[in-house]
Amino acid sequence: MSAIEAEYALIGGLVYDNRRIDAVADILVPEDFADPFLAHTYGLIVSEHSQGRAANPVTLRPLLNGHSGYSTIGGDRFLAGLIVSESAATPTLETARLIARLAKRRRLVGGLTASADMAKDGEATVEQIIDAADSAIVEATYDAQSAVELTGAACVGKLMDSFGQPKKGVKSGTIPSIDSLLGPIRKKQLVIMAGRPGMGKTAAALSYALGAAQGGHGVLFVSLEMSGEELAGRMAGDLCFDGRGGVPLDDILADEPTQATIRAVGAAMGMLEDMPLRVIDTGKLTIGRLGMMVRRHARRMAAQGHELELVVVDYLQLLSPDTKGRSAYEAVSEISRGLKAIAKDVGVGIVALAQLSREVEKRADRRPQLSDLRDSGQIEQDADAVLFLVREEYYLRQNQPEEGTAERADWEMALAAVENQIEFICAKRRNGRTGSGKGQFFTRFQAVRG
Repeated sequence: MSAIEAEYALIGGLVYDNRRIDAVADILVPEDFADPFLAHTYGLIVSEHSQGRAANPVTLRPLLNGHSGYSTIGGDRFLAGLIVSESAATPTLETARLIARLAKRRRLVGGLTASADMAKDGEATVEQIIDAADSAIVEATYDAQSAVELTGAACVGKLMDSFGQPKKGVKSGTIPSIDSLLGPIRKKQLVIMAGRPGMGKTAAALSYALGAAQGGHGVLFVSLEMSGEELAGRMAGDLCFDGRGGVPLDDILADEPTQATIRAVGAAMGMLEDMPLRVIDTGKLTIGRLGMMVRRHARRMAAQGHELELVVVDYLQLLSPDTKGRSAYEAVSEISRGLKAIAKDVGVGIVALAQLSREVEKRADRRPQLSDLRDSGQIEQDADAVLFLVREEYYLRQNQPEEGTAERADWEMALAAVENQIEFICAKRRNGRTGSGKGQFFTRFQAVRG
């Protein structure tokens, strides 16, 4: 059965029995039709039915009359032929699924053909060509009608089925205090890890990601702030750290590293080769393109026998909205909603780093609040959990008294009490309790533990 034959048969079946319309509307949209006029007719049928009106040849005729395709397809003979055709006996849902599959194929062919034409165009960049091809694949595989409708009892039934089953989700293993505060980061969750500059956001996120990857979880780290080389130095420093010592980041990034440093970094590279960890190093990225990248890496990991479970974005405010000309508030709101949508659509947990406003530093205790999330309250609304990072040591070192002064001794005592400490404050957790915990940030090695 060709696409046009299937579409004609489907419309006949719907006109014959309007009770079939709801089930078909969950599968198809007018854009799935190959024939423009049949797409228009299908849209009218669904619209009339949704408003409680019958959709039959009598009610459809005045709505279709005057459309350029109506006379071309046969006019009144087309309508009369619908209910006396074989459509009434055609399995309507099977036909709808066939039309949906054919629509996906057409979109895929059209998108890949367009990207092939771009490849022949000397003005298109390789990046634009790849994005176009990737977009075609995503559109062909994405199911816009994927909403699942369940009764309340069925929802509770799914919950009961999970009782006694191991709870899936991502834990770092290397930072138990975060694991305890957040619990496992599950699919479809958005976690915001926020702090002022210098609080160790990237170090904490990278240590968490490395621990998760060592535990077998597929991880994608998207770096918009640091280059791949800078990130590599931090990864090597973290992996070389054994809890007591290791190779300082300065030694790793030195112009002439020692042989011992080279061996240690080589060992770290060997560890990374066995981890399902991928890094994207990019200076500019829209939320739409990030979604494409996440889907692409999810497919690639699946082909290699791994499941992409965690995406880390460093950091949220460096992403760009797809819609140009928006205010800072509107842009961040769009990005926040987009991150949550990616988490739900792809089925991954997302940890997005975020900058806090300067209001934090105007307080005597420098304790962050949810209102300090910069530019948009939408971040707080979309997030399943918000984790703040605070390092008192950083602030003390910013205000170091001169040696020999009376304040110096007190300052040294205060510094010794908080040296290497990092505090994690869970200010929001949608499905759990909030609270705080302590860890250690070993600045020389860019490693977060505890």
